[in-house]
Amino acid sequence: MVERFSEILGQERAVDLLRRYISQGATPHGLLFSGEEGVGKETAARIFSAALLCRAPGEDSACGICQDCRLFASSSHPNFLTVAPEENSKFLRIEEIRTLQEELSLKAFSDRPRVVILNPADRMTPQAANALLKTLEEPPPETRLILIAHRVAGIMPTIVSRCQKVPFFPLPADMATEILARLPDVKGSYSSETIRLACAAAGGSPGRALALLPDIENERDLWMTAFTNASAKEMVGLAETFKGEGSEPGRLTTPLTLARDLALLSSGSGTAIINDYLRDELTTAAAIPPIIGWDAVFQELLAISRMPPQPQKRLMLEALFFGMRRKG
Repeated sequence: MVERFSEILGQERAVDLLRRYISQGATPHGLLFSGEEGVGKETAARIFSAALLCRAPGEDSACGICQDCRLFASSSHPNFLTVAPEENSKFLRIEEIRTLQEELSLKAFSDRPRVVILNPADRMTPQAANALLKTLEEPPPETRLILIAHRVAGIMPTIVSRCQKVPFFPLPADMATEILARLPDVKGSYSSETIRLACAAAGGSPGRALALLPDIENERDLWMTAFTNASAKEMVGLAETFKGEGSEPGRLTTPLTLARDLALLSSGSGTAIINDYLRDELTTAAAIPPIIGWDAVFQELLAISRMPPQPQKRLMLEALFFGMRRKG
């Protein structure tokens, strides 16, 4: 089945730019697809790559029937390359970039352009980044490099300056909910309320919302208890789960939305809370703040969420919990 640009919702600016490149036949050697995780960058990169390799692309997609499209669909097109971290590694290393450079130094297998997707481009070691910079400065003929990154700040500025930026933006919660509800694995498996909760907590990222779905109701209940009437033992037990894989990125998304809502409600501004279906429970909790205040709880959780997985994360959560002794 051919993927189409029209299937990418909420990214009209990026899609229009990519369509224009295809129709004009003038694509820059380097492109940087940037934006939050799970908002369509990888899907757009696949559709764009297929269209670049296709011999008769349309406005919305590759034709899907030419030999190049059949090769691409079977993941065997010789001119399509992907560069990703090796198994058990989170970073692109210089070895991967050197392997790419060796491939690009050889004669292409067909007369179609060579298309390379590098993902995640914001996870390159300094040595890998410097090596890639040389390729961007002197790209081989008819080669297109597509860099995918969640954080542009994580990429060497000289690499960013040599790429055409294609920004992707967070989606409105309603649109993210619509996208998620269409997925076969989601439709019929989760209630509309749970899907809306995951999308609201994911900050406009359908991909992140999909990852949150299986555990979000349980996480919500655990953190509501922690914020209201959990015992010291229960708080320590919750903090203990933030060891190893339990401290994976995004694990604090649900408590952050709850703490944000509590801070807003305690300040008398509850018109834009995320967890509106919990308004009554949150209003009751907001009226009895911890000693440090709900705003401080939110700020502390935000700081902890930005930390990489490490033992100190669990200890900081324990310190936060013990600092949340309630007034009254």
